[in-house]
Amino acid sequence: MVVKLSNQITNSVPKQDPFAKLLGDFGRWQFLVFSTISLVKLSSGWVQMAILFLTPNLIFRCVNLGNSTEEVFNNTCYKDCLEYEYDTSPFDNTIVSEWDLICDRRWLASFTQMMLQLGVLVGSITFGFLSDRYGRKITFLVAITTVIIFGLIIPFSPNYIIFTLLRTLLGMATAGTMVVSFVIVMESVGPRYREVTGCLFQIPFTIGHMTVSIFAYYFRSWDTYTLALGIPPLIYLGYFFTLSESPRWLVSQGRVDEATKIVKRAAAINNLPTEKIEETLTQLSQEIRKCSSEEPRLNYSALFQRSLAMKTVCCCTMWLILGITYFGFNQYISQTSPDPFVSVALAGAMQMPSAIVSIWLIKKLGRRLTTSIFFILGGVFVIILYFVPNIFAITLTFGTLGVSCGAIVATSIYVYTSELYPTVVRNMAVGACSTSMRVGSMLAPFISNSLVSMPWLPSVIFGAAALVAGIVCLLLPETKGTNLPDSMEDLQNGK
Repeated sequence: MVVKLSNQITNSVPKQDPFAKLLGDFGRWQFLVFSTISLVKLSSGWVQMAILFLTPNLIFRCVNLGNSTEEVFNNTCYKDCLEYEYDTSPFDNTIVSEWDLICDRRWLASFTQMMLQLGVLVGSITFGFLSDRYGRKITFLVAITTVIIFGLIIPFSPNYIIFTLLRTLLGMATAGTMVVSFVIVMESVGPRYREVTGCLFQIPFTIGHMTVSIFAYYFRSWDTYTLALGIPPLIYLGYFFTLSESPRWLVSQGRVDEATKIVKRAAAINNLPTEKIEETLTQLSQEIRKCSSEEPRLNYSALFQRSLAMKTVCCCTMWLILGITYFGFNQYISQTSPDPFVSVALAGAMQMPSAIVSIWLIKKLGRRLTTSIFFILGGVFVIILYFVPNIFAITLTFGTLGVSCGAIVATSIYVYTSELYPTVVRNMAVGACSTSMRVGSMLAPFISNSLVSMPWLPSVIFGAAALVAGIVCLLLPETKGTNLPDSMEDLQNGK
């Protein structure tokens, strides 16, 4: 049945998207939405990559062994040691030196990042559900307000527990900005420009990844560093004055009057006719609500209904593996240089051209083939990396290729997933998939750190997992050139 439905969607000529007919595929209004909403991805990069400068590897030495005369060595733990000192260079102070996260407390350095990703996981589920239930605008505003509040409080954390708790809450809020902002953009542009905007939308995250090293370079103590990262998001308060609700969501909820005002204003900005907008939206709303009038209020269980179950299982599997490989391999790249500021900046910079190339790839090859091919290529490069000579130039080359493949997948999979699901559950679907990715990102540090005891294990896991994801992707239908489905009925009818 899934294969048959796939053929219907791929081979049929889709009717014109009604919103694209009213607003055009991409005009000045869509550009304003895209350019303003995408700025929120900067803080997403800062929040998730900040850990690279919060918990660097430090040289430590016991300076008080009590009455013992035992010889003391660097980076060696002693059971009776009363005090350690740290060589924090090139930093002034980190959370490792601030709260003695070494020896039997070393796992706490990784735990704080795991809790951040757990917050992102919970936030993806929570904000995805709230956005589909109560609207994109109010949910997004709550998320960005929370990001600002916790971002400014974290620098004043009195101890490790409070610091980790606040970072967890910050992760939840950040997830809300990521999930909701992408759906707002995807619901604003027409089918012809979904590929371009979906790919370009990820670039601010990459810029955030790159620029986090600039903050760390100029603010070398963990508290001033986190405060510096928390101040720029204050600009997001401007969303309270500029953001409009998604008209597509309003129509799906039967709120035609509100949608009409927004669409008329948008059409005027795009220099398009404003006549018959209300009649068109009313008819569209009636069609959508007629299809769903006999259905209960949808929740996450809808993602596992017959028409969506295969898609959900495959998408969640791919996103889980993407989280493992993308974050795990980026961590590896950041550790390949003795200068952490340079290594982190380069790790981000390498992903910039990949995002641009993704636009051409998903237009020419389609979403399914692009995602599958670069999952598989990334896995191959990771496996090869284990067998090549341990020469910096060689390992950096294959590492770069692996990260580039991961960046292409990370860009294309957002577009692909959003197009597989109807409007009534799209945000929940993206949220569920993002949740799977966070589970993978929570596992990634532990896999990467196994390099010390089992050098072969990271390559095997990262490589094999990426190959599996590439194969799983081929089970899904292609969405290139299709309209965004609005209801569950649209999927069943192949619209």
